[in-house]
Amino acid sequence: MRSNPTIFASNSDNNNDLEQNAGLSMVDILTLSTQQQQIINWIMRHRDSTLEAIATGLETTPADTLTEIEDLISQGFLEVIDHQGVNYYTIDFRRQQSIPNGEGMSSASVAIRPLSIILNPSGTVSITTGESFELCVTVTNQGDRSAVITVAIDQDSSSIYAWCPAPSERLALSVGQSCEVVFPIQVPPTTPPKEYSYTIIIDAPQHYPEDTPIQYKGRVIVTPSIQEVVRVNDPTFATIPRTTSNNPHQMRAGEIWQVLISVNNRSERVDRFRVTVPDLDPKWVSIYYPEGLALVGIVEATEGLPLNPNTQGQITLIFKPPMDVWAGIYSPTIRVHSENNPELSLLDIVYFEILPIYQLDIQLVTLLTRIENQPSLYEMRFKSSSNIARELTVRASSPEQEGLLTYGFYIEEIKIAPYGNARINLEVQPTKKCKPRFLSDRYLNFIVEVEDKQGITLASDRYLGNLLMPARPWWQFVLVIIAILGIIGAIIFLIWWIFFRPPEVPVVVEFTSESPNYREVSNEAIRLRWRITNPELVKEIKVEGLSEDQTTLSQPVVYNFSKGIPSELKEYCIIDRELLCQNVPTDARKPSQYIFQMNLASKNPKTGLLPLVKTTKIIVEPVPQAQILEFASNKPLYTESKPVLPTLAPIPVAKTDQKTADNPPASENPTPANADSPTDKQPSNPSDNASANSPSPEVVAAKAKETIFIPEILEKRVFFTALGIAESPAKLGLIKPKPDLDNEVRLNWRLSNVSQIKELTLVGRSPEGEVKSPPLKYLLTEGMPRSLRPYCTISNDEMVCKNVPTEAKASGNYIFELAIIPLKPPVDPKAVPVMRKTEIIKIAPYPAKILELKVNGQEALPQYSFNLNPDIPTILTLSWKVEASAAAKIDLLPAPGNVAAVGQLALPLSPKSAEVTYTLKVTNPDGQIIMRSFIVQTIAPPPAPKPEETPPIALPPDVPAIDSPLIPAPPNQRSGGSLSPFEVPPSQK
Repeated sequence: MRSNPTIFASNSDNNNDLEQNAGLSMVDILTLSTQQQQIINWIMRHRDSTLEAIATGLETTPADTLTEIEDLISQGFLEVIDHQGVNYYTIDFRRQQSIPNGEGMSSASVAIRPLSIILNPSGTVSITTGESFELCVTVTNQGDRSAVITVAIDQDSSSIYAWCPAPSERLALSVGQSCEVVFPIQVPPTTPPKEYSYTIIIDAPQHYPEDTPIQYKGRVIVTPSIQEVVRVNDPTFATIPRTTSNNPHQMRAGEIWQVLISVNNRSERVDRFRVTVPDLDPKWVSIYYPEGLALVGIVEATEGLPLNPNTQGQITLIFKPPMDVWAGIYSPTIRVHSENNPELSLLDIVYFEILPIYQLDIQLVTLLTRIENQPSLYEMRFKSSSNIARELTVRASSPEQEGLLTYGFYIEEIKIAPYGNARINLEVQPTKKCKPRFLSDRYLNFIVEVEDKQGITLASDRYLGNLLMPARPWWQFVLVIIAILGIIGAIIFLIWWIFFRPPEVPVVVEFTSESPNYREVSNEAIRLRWRITNPELVKEIKVEGLSEDQTTLSQPVVYNFSKGIPSELKEYCIIDRELLCQNVPTDARKPSQYIFQMNLASKNPKTGLLPLVKTTKIIVEPVPQAQILEFASNKPLYTESKPVLPTLAPIPVAKTDQKTADNPPASENPTPANADSPTDKQPSNPSDNASANSPSPEVVAAKAKETIFIPEILEKRVFFTALGIAESPAKLGLIKPKPDLDNEVRLNWRLSNVSQIKELTLVGRSPEGEVKSPPLKYLLTEGMPRSLRPYCTISNDEMVCKNVPTEAKASGNYIFELAIIPLKPPVDPKAVPVMRKTEIIKIAPYPAKILELKVNGQEALPQYSFNLNPDIPTILTLSWKVEASAAAKIDLLPAPGNVAAVGQLALPLSPKSAEVTYTLKVTNPDGQIIMRSFIVQTIAPPPAPKPEETPPIALPPDVPAIDSPLIPAPPNQRSGGSLSPFEVPPSQK
């Protein structure tokens, strides 16, 4: 996303005619911050303004406004005018004219900044969550040398630093060259809507250290993605006449323009409408609503336009710009407010153009016309009464006296803001061809021509000036006397030089190091260089290396020159009028700051102690330590991997278990209640029921035999595992597939000076400092570790790693720490180890989901009802499968409580009449709770009747006779007494 740079609203359609004067250009204004641009815009519109008026108009505090104004005054954009004890602020169009006249055009060019910066966008950026935009910085090298420039987003004070994949760029620009740096900014979808600040730093420490770094601040307003919908019954309005940006209404300064606003109330309620123009000063606009009749014969002015449903009305809007308004096209926004719906925004734009005025007054004022010890001085004064910016070219000439005068304008091109003033100094001085006369003064004339660069006709474009060159004074003959005295002084000096001058001594002309910086890693020793005059007088040279606190770092070395150049220096020294020694080695190799001093001993016995000579500070740089340049996660938010659910598989068992499995109890093969088998039909005769209820002795013996094996069967069918509860007569086994590791946290880092690293340590912690991910160590002494080879590369002693796994898969918040253990311990034992942390990385838990809840192999129904047989226990086989986070809690209520994600359970039903609700509850770590339940109702048979009593025929009225779809109905059940699960009364569900 690109947005245009901030331009003043006075004339946004004519950027080439900006209202700026000498020393004030649009490039300079665009380099200011947004707040400073608003202050300049306000002052240019309202002329002289106080601090309180500016703060009120911009809706800021006076303290913040005063800070920005003081910065603008120091840069020369504003000036302070004290009137009757009150400070007024105005635009300083002559900010560069304060340079002394003697400096000329060269001084003016030095004041220009070497780096010109243009930001796009230059201030506030509004963007919705999840979108992206581009932050462009154009840098122009206007200095006198080529430079390496760094453009970066400040990491410490910028909230959007993490949104940019490449927040720093380096440029190499020659003189006059420019380049644009684009920072792509991606707003994360999870970014909360609010205001974020950022700071851009432009720095050239090696080439422009006195003018950099340069900082620019901005804001990014993140808004939610919300779209408004216009409803059919919303009111509408239209402006009459209609204007566009290509066809605006033209008017002169001081004229008025009437606009009618036709409002249509399309709602079914009486509404009142008001009109505001938020973009203009209230003094520019007058709003007139229709007058109403509150009482008979009394006309009252209303504060709005009342309209009945489906009626229209008009509001009169009169624009009356002031006399000093700037020329250009204005596009104010008209907003209609509804009293019934205050949040409704009804907007429209009108366009009107202020026609230009070209009145300009020019004067040539003589400040100093007599030439004595300085050039004559003149001033061109410009007073603009036009409402547009003027751009003029000024030049001077002397057609009749060509070559006798030189002209020095402070500037030759001048820009004047609307209704502004400007002044230009003109220095005129004679050339060497123009000599003053001895007996009379000399008058010289010249002409100043003014030309408008836009081709606008001027009232007068030629202005005549003159200067006076006084005659030579008689006392100039004193120069001859001074020349004679100079000759006498020269003779005296020669006598002193021959007979009385002091004896010659050796003098150290140069004593320095071959290089100001050395590196320990290259095993380089400091080498010295010196140059000494009168080498024949040198007897001895002593060289010693000291620290800043005068501690000896390099042992003193004495060179004896009594017999000429000593043997140890013959390779490095020569004598040719001077003693020149180059690349003299020393024993200074350890990292430190050295200052070498030289003591000279002269062969002349009349010579006293010679002055001590020292070098500048020489630095031996230690081995560079490894640094963590970048360390971050691939993304700030992960989702926990899909849980891996085990699979139940049958395993062969012993024959004894198989026999038991081949003879299950009758309750394990239930017949559905809605089956059409003949056994479902019950006899209708009560006597038949009675006879059916008295089983034969063989049946009783068979049931007794089955009852004997019930506890053993239950003991073999119910078992627990680490992953859940399962039930199977064949002893089921668990098959666990390979887990999915694609969603574990992966990290990127970039390290410098990898050759100095012994080991890397990576550990993941919680925000409270608890270790959540096992520490990982990578040993680099033998090259790239095998575990990092698929992810890392080393080039130019720099390691770049991408997508390094961390084994962090569980849900939660993580902060990873990367620490470096160097090969050599640091020189300072108190030095802080190199370590860097990531931002908080979140692994969201996997959303919980109940995939399966079955009863006897079928999906669970809301409710089950069973008629119990006292001789045969009823057993339900319950199985479930839950997909949830590994840290989720799964409960089967009322019993057994906490269970695994996959399991089976054999539930013996209560032998008494009861109603039990079984609930499968899943609680995720993020608070998500899902449940699924069903009701099991058991109906015990009535007690056996006494022998003399007749057994009851009808069932109790509160418990209906329900046949279970899981257990076959007994043969003595009444015909028509079974209900399907969908026929259970609502009170029992």
